[in-house]
Amino acid sequence: MLITGIKSRPVYDQLTPLPGGTRHIVAGQGSGGRAMLRLLGEMAGQGLHITLLYSQESFSGQDFLAELQQQDVAELRVYASNHTLVEALDQLLGEARMGTRLYLSGSESFIGTAMQVATAYDLNHDEVLREHAGTFVRRVWCVHCDTYTENVTKRVYQCPGCHQMLVVRDHYSRRLAAFQAVKADAEVPGELPEAEELDT
Repeated sequence: MLITGIKSRPVYDQLTPLPGGTRHIVAGQGSGGRAMLRLLGEMAGQGLHITLLYSQESFSGQDFLAELQQQDVAELRVYASNHTLVEALDQLLGEARMGTRLYLSGSESFIGTAMQVATAYDLNHDEVLREHAGTFVRRVWCVHCDTYTENVTKRVYQCPGCHQMLVVRDHYSRRLAAFQAVKADAEVPGELPEAEELDT
């Protein structure tokens, strides 16, 4: 069977103010707004330059925009989707200078894609904090056609790219920011594993 039993997940942080920062970028989505608000409370009154990026796309239905709009920050940018926020983060980090600190909060999928951008700009581990919020729905990558699928909750699902029935492995790839999925009936055509709920 292709499921190895090896389980891996990123180890997340708790958002706290990072020392030595000249500019602080706080990016989150949906239920990640709660951690953002807690972090901003800890940063209050220190005269820090803070830019907030917030996506209202939420897997949990939670939205903290009203509370974030009340915060005393240099700038608040609001996005309808996680994808557009990550694109904006890419542009922002492309213009960033030494002393930038990045804080990410939200779903595993959101944090993973945002970290791919941060890694492309060589941000070090002491310059980035990541706090998971909400569910552990999975972002999955098909090894056969290179398609990413968001919010996968079942062990077996049909790839929207190649339409193969895939089984989700428990190994998380930081490079891909996703769990890997392989053809479910590769050993015996037509024989599929049980479509159990994933540990989310």
